[in-house]
Amino acid sequence: MNLSKLFDMQRVLDERIIKDKGLEGKDLLPGKILALQVELGELANEWRGFKFWSNNQKPCITGHKGRCERCEGTGYISTQYDLCDAGCFKGLALFNPLLEEYVDCLHFLLSIGLELEVNQHLNINPYDEKDIITQFNKVFKLVTELQSDDFYKAAQWQLLKRYFFGLGEMLGFTFEQIEQAYLDKNAVNHQRQEAGY
Repeated sequence: MNLSKLFDMQRVLDERIIKDKGLEGKDLLPGKILALQVELGELANEWRGFKFWSNNQKPCITGHKGRCERCEGTGYISTQYDLCDAGCFKGLALFNPLLEEYVDCLHFLLSIGLELEVNQHLNINPYDEKDIITQFNKVFKLVTELQSDDFYKAAQWQLLKRYFFGLGEMLGFTFEQIEQAYLDKNAVNHQRQEAGY
């Protein structure tokens, strides 16, 4: 995964949002931290593994967003024999909701890193705890600690990054999947800005 490239893309998106929304000079770090906490909650909710009270503890890894744009909902590109390969099923655009929530977290993780002016060229080197619930709780704790007035926020962010990518591995994502999903969602976020989101 080319993390420097993702940082550059996030910088462009952040600058656009700041300009478009008139946020120049505002302290956005507390809101970004809260946004990351909310997105982590959505990721955990999509994962479902902590829901000991439920019979359904498996994540939904395939969903659909409506009609596939490439094949216009037919399931075929040109003839009935050329099946659409754009990630659709019978004309429905497919996606992985768990990966999408993970990448929503990644957007805010990178944005916070930019705000803290972290070293963007350090390796990822994921850290893994013994199980996913412990890993989620560690990530939540590290995000919360970014709210302190501690001088070492950049170092805390680096530790958070390693546990966050460890969580991604534990959820079964490869770096290639994460990067591609980030690229896709970044494009959607730019489209949303154009549409006045």
